[in-house]
Amino acid sequence: MRKDELKDKISSLPLGPGVYLMKDARGKVLYVGKAISLKKRAASYFQKRALHGPKIEVLVGKARDIETIETQTEVDALLLEASLINEMTPPYNTRQKDDKSFPFIKISNEPFPLVSITRNKADKKSIYYGPYTDAYLLREAVKIIHNLFPIRKCRTLPKTPCLYYHLNQCLAPCINFKIKPQHDQLINEIRSFLGGGKKSFIDYLNERMETSSKEYRYEDASGFKSQIDALSRLRKKRFNVIKGTSGIGLSATQELKKIFKLKRIPEKIACIDISNISGAHSVASRVCFHRELPVKTEYRKYRIKTVKGINDYASIQEVVRRFIHGIKEGKEVFWPDLLMIDGGKGQLNAAYQVLKEEDFLDVTLISIAKRFEHIFWTSSKEPVILESDSPALRLLMKIRDEAHRFAITYHRRLRSQALEKSFLDDVPGIGEKRKRMLLRKFSSSRELERADIDELANLPGMNRKIASKIIFKLLIR
Repeated sequence: MRKDELKDKISSLPLGPGVYLMKDARGKVLYVGKAISLKKRAASYFQKRALHGPKIEVLVGKARDIETIETQTEVDALLLEASLINEMTPPYNTRQKDDKSFPFIKISNEPFPLVSITRNKADKKSIYYGPYTDAYLLREAVKIIHNLFPIRKCRTLPKTPCLYYHLNQCLAPCINFKIKPQHDQLINEIRSFLGGGKKSFIDYLNERMETSSKEYRYEDASGFKSQIDALSRLRKKRFNVIKGTSGIGLSATQELKKIFKLKRIPEKIACIDISNISGAHSVASRVCFHRELPVKTEYRKYRIKTVKGINDYASIQEVVRRFIHGIKEGKEVFWPDLLMIDGGKGQLNAAYQVLKEEDFLDVTLISIAKRFEHIFWTSSKEPVILESDSPALRLLMKIRDEAHRFAITYHRRLRSQALEKSFLDDVPGIGEKRKRMLLRKFSSSRELERADIDELANLPGMNRKIASKIIFKLLIR
């Protein structure tokens, strides 16, 4: 691939975390790296090259292709990066030649092994994974392992059970040697994950749960399900993402998969909402969620361009068509497994018409009506009615409400901008300070028109003379 083609490919890479593999003209992997944003990290190699060292200059000169693997978080990217480097030994990952400056995960050679971090591989009988490039993220990864698996946590086994035992985070090998088989099984699970190069903890646990269920090992499957639920609760703390809603968890997407007869769990969900008040400033929003968490880099705001007045159906069709064209043109990278429209059967049919015209029927399309929270689906004439405590319904409502909030926020901003431009800039005596105060007090010109001169004159920083000028301006417009 030519350099210009490579740059074009980089411009369409995901903005989220993951691992990237830089390859030469023959497809050989030259370098493996992790990134909090794949697109930004890859693009940085081709910007301000004078700031790079000689090694990077040579690497960029040889690079002809880049492959990426998305992960849920940067912690998952860190673990996958180390696994791929050990497997491929790329020539430009020279840190492998000097392991001493990088940390490892150590599983000690003891009857009840301890999982810890070390920079010293002196104990040849212990098992090591790594090296890893980021000590902070590695500490987060080990913290997750200790939270998920009730393994030994004390460096020296105490004579009495510690707090971890009472919190159900340790099997207490210090007082009960009979639990060695269970502890060994947990350590084997950790080794299997670390050695397998899995993309994420939750992917690994989900695979193990499904395998156990298929083999009728329901107790094991239940254990993995508990760990998946624990990991879902940990994600907010782990990665400082956003406040989650307790009780939704992985079961919501599993329920959606069953309800809509999907081939796989709908990890990516997008929702479109139309906002127009009195027909003015018709706008739309699109929010995107990945594995029950919002992906704000994929949120979009739309000003409706082709529709006059209030016409939700036509507005929805415009937004869905623009979304699809963005995908076709490479401007958008988030195409959902489940696309949701805020509305009823009519809104659903309007969106479906566009999907048919654009030959984009590989997405499951639904709509959710606010009145009774009924869900409409293109494969059924009757609405899907879920119990109010259904995890799937709660997740869909959460996403719908976020789309509505995002659209309303955009709508209010446009109204404020319109108010500011149409009135206040032309009123003598209204400066920036008074302008901001009035925009906070009145959200629309209609509200301002209802105010009398005394109300305006008594506002902070106002007087009767300025208030009369505003009233006059409103009367002659």
